[in-house]
Order: sequence, then structure tokens, then C-alpha cells
Amino acid sequence: MKKKRSFWWMAVLLGTLAASAPAFAAGPVKEAKEKLKEEKKELKDAKKAGDAGAAAEEKKDVKEAAKDVKEARKKRRDDHLAEVRSKWGDVAKAPAAKEEMRVHARRMARLNRVEKLAKDAKKDAIVKRANAAQEKEKARHEKKMGELKAAGGAK
Repeated sequence: MKKKRSFWWMAVLLGTLAASAPAFAAGPVKEAKEKLKEEKKELKDAKKAGDAGAAAEEKKDVKEAAKDVKEARKKRRDDHLAEVRSKWGDVAKAPAAKEEMRVHARRMARLNRVEKLAKDAKKDAIVKRANAAQEKEKARHEKKMGELKAAGGAK
């Protein structure tokens, strides 16, 4: 019953804010995505103009921009994994810890999305609730990972 209520609550929040623009990752990934979008637009314009040479050049630019996005994502992922490994060590390799991190990542992604949509829609009350829920989830995650670390990750 509790799961149904939490899913319902999340659906209500997302449903009221569904008209907002999609959220993008912050930092270098966002910049790389924007560059890729611009390059694709320029390629489309070059194709419309019928200039084969310009279209070929723009196609190269699009491929390079896509490569930049891929590299930025890989760097962000590697940085995150290094942070997790330094904080949790061998515990992070245990199946129970992996499952906990998967659950935490999914919950935080949803809460971050709710927060982004609420900010875009200028719904301060929902932003406040999303922030409170994020803090609660972080505390829950830290407690659970601490328990797994104390048990040696074999829980």
C-alpha cells in the first residue's frame, strides 16, 4: 500500500508539471549536448540549401559533437565511480550494496526531475517538498550503506 501511495504521489507531481521542458545534465554534458544540437541544425540548413560541400563539412562537425557528448558522459561516469569507490571501498562491490545504489540512483533521478519541473513551473511549494524528499532519501541511503559496511557488505 505504501508503494502505491508513493508512486501515486510521484505521478501526481509529474502529471501537474508535464508541460515543462526536459531536464538536461548539468555541466560539460549539457554544453556538449547543446553544441550537438546546434551542429545538427546547421547540417539541416546546409542540406536545405543544397550545398553538398557544406553539408559534408557539417556532417563531420555533427560526428565530432556527438563524440564530445559521449566523452563528457564517460568522464562524468568515471568521476562518479571513483567517488563511490573512495567512499565505500569493497562494500560497493557486494550485490546488496549494488542493489541499494541502484535503488538510490533511481529515486534521486526521479526527485531531481520533480525538482527541475517544479522550478521551471515556478512551483515553490513542490520544490521545497522535493528538496526535503531528496534529503530524506540521502539520509536513508547513507544509513543503509553504513549498515552494509558494518556487516561487511554480505547482508
